[in-house]
Amino acid sequence: MIQSSKRLKTLLVASLLLNVFLIGGVVGGLYQWSSHQRTTGTVVQHGLRQALAQLPEAQRHQLRRMLRETRLNNQPLIVASRQAHLDVIHRLQAPTLDRDALDADLDRARNADITLRTRVDATLADFAASLPADDRETLAEAIASRRHNAPKVRND
Repeated sequence: MIQSSKRLKTLLVASLLLNVFLIGGVVGGLYQWSSHQRTTGTVVQHGLRQALAQLPEAQRHQLRRMLRETRLNNQPLIVASRQAHLDVIHRLQAPTLDRDALDADLDRARNADITLRTRVDATLADFAASLPADDRETLAEAIASRRHNAPKVRND
């Protein structure tokens, strides 16, 4: 009987300690959760995505549509760029380096990337041409703000 009573007390103390530990963890977690500022769930965006987020809804949809069309129209160029980059990687992984072939692959990748970037920039320019002045200024500020310490450009 004494053995059973002693065992019961040990289990009671262990249970009490475990409960105190769990309650402390929950209270500490709630304190940490409530003391930190809540973020709005926004993701840091760069480039055109940041610019898109700053535009009114109608212009956002228009630019997305234009960029989607540009991507679809340039799919062969995108595939060629990816293939050229893969060829560069394969050349670099080869046991012997064929420098002339590597230079040719790098040139193909660079030309495809520049051509694609030029077409995306042209799409952005076409979009900007369709905007009123205040929306163009918003677009310019959004694009400029992604640069570190970029001053806001104003034409007053």
